[in-house]
Amino acid sequence: MSRRKIAAGFVFAIIVAALGGWLAGRQITTPAEIAALTAAPEPSPILVPVERRVLTADVVTRGTGRYGTPREVSVAPSPLAPSPAIVTDLPSIGTVVAEGEVLFEVSGRPVIVLEGSTPSFRDLGPAMSGDDVAQLEAALDRLGLEPGPVDGRYDGSTEAAVRRLYDTVGSEPAVVRAAQLGELVPPAATAYPGSTPGPGVMVAAAEIYFTASLPLRVAEIGPGLGRPVDGPVLFVTDAAVAIDGTVPIEQSGLIAVGMPVRIDEPDLGIEASGAVSVVADGPGTDGADGFHVHFEVSVPDAPPSVVNASVRLSIATESTADEVLVVPVAALYLTANGDSVIRVERDGELTTVAVRPGLTARGLVEVEAVDGQLVEGEPVVIGFDEPGSEQVDAGAEGG
Repeated sequence: MSRRKIAAGFVFAIIVAALGGWLAGRQITTPAEIAALTAAPEPSPILVPVERRVLTADVVTRGTGRYGTPREVSVAPSPLAPSPAIVTDLPSIGTVVAEGEVLFEVSGRPVIVLEGSTPSFRDLGPAMSGDDVAQLEAALDRLGLEPGPVDGRYDGSTEAAVRRLYDTVGSEPAVVRAAQLGELVPPAATAYPGSTPGPGVMVAAAEIYFTASLPLRVAEIGPGLGRPVDGPVLFVTDAAVAIDGTVPIEQSGLIAVGMPVRIDEPDLGIEASGAVSVVADGPGTDGADGFHVHFEVSVPDAPPSVVNASVRLSIATESTADEVLVVPVAALYLTANGDSVIRVERDGELTTVAVRPGLTARGLVEVEAVDGQLVEGEPVVIGFDEPGSEQVDAGAEGG
């Protein structure tokens, strides 16, 4: 064998040996390398921004919407009213009637709605006086009909305002001459001061319907057109919607008249607002059982779908006066010495910030930095995301 072949074989053997050693080295792993390869990934913080808002604590329950309790409307007896009394015009069910508008007609004469707590009980005319006259004057004044002073005396200014009232509804008032007064005034009425009218424009008791709450909503029709008036002509409710709800006895002390209420029912597309208008003195009234207290919510401008619907009621029982900084409750935890802290990410590093907590509601807590500054929008830690394991809640640290 030539020397050249021997040298080439020797070189080849060296290369094969080196390659085998390199491959063998690739198969050997040190303990440090094994630990590095099997270590869990570094957990990453779950961050949410600090918010600024008005925070409210709510009592949440359910209620059912309704119109007010129906009440009957009848025609007051009046010597001035035509006889027989026949219903000649009626509104449709659901009609809303405001002050100064005609509710229905009897024998072609209007029945006008006015606000007042005292029902019509006598015809009113010149020279008469009393609380019912003052009630009439107050209504005329609200309508801008200029009755003069609201003093309970039916004088010339009151008479002129009554005439204007009838003009607004397209009718003529009753005008009584002196010779007719004896037929219209019951003998017993002359025994009381202010009960005897003089001649002039009068208001028939049958043509005015005083009610303490307006506007009205027509809920039910009575005898119908062309029928004699021998009972209620129709039934009305308040036009405003109310919602009846209940709360457990232990929560009843948290709610009070005037508190704002959010009303919603996503499935029905209902979203409205109202206020607590009534809170029962104790349990077991207005349909509530012995463990719950009834309350009522008034709902101005309520959508019609609220009536007879079951809706969610969120009563704001406590609220911050102004907008405050808030973070999720999960962001807040206690240190070993009992201080409240949160962790904020700043420049890629987590910084612990001591805070003073305030109102807690809806999973959020009001916070104020004890030292330093906390800014709206800063990211705070609410937990850590560890791949392959459940999230670690930051709020669990330190108890």
